[in-house]
Amino acid sequence: MGRRYYRRRSRSAAAELVRDTVEVGNRLPWWGAALMGALLFSAFYWGVPAWIHAQWEANQARTITGDLMRQIFERRVHWIQYLGIALGLIGAFFAVKNYFFATQLDRSEERGVGILARLLARFLD
Repeated sequence: MGRRYYRRRSRSAAAELVRDTVEVGNRLPWWGAALMGALLFSAFYWGVPAWIHAQWEANQARTITGDLMRQIFERRVHWIQYLGIALGLIGAFFAVKNYFFATQLDRSEERGVGILARLLARFLD
């Protein structure tokens, strides 16, 4: 009998990034997970918002639509920082877990780690 392919629910890019980070962190050694978490946290908490602000400052042409877009994105920058916190927590969790335990988590446990990281990031944001 042939293999059945199930269609996945469409997810946001942030949810896919969290899921992929959990899968990779589960397979890395403890120092790799710690390094991955630190790099992703730094990139999404400080790097991307700084780049967005630099793009706004470089675009000095003031138009009505430009000001509107700037106000919309200024209110959404904290979502990027929230994602950085969640990815950093995932890296920290797998650094500690992989240091003490060599076993890998299965799919349902990986999903639980992603949900827990998003909840803690929401609390810390």
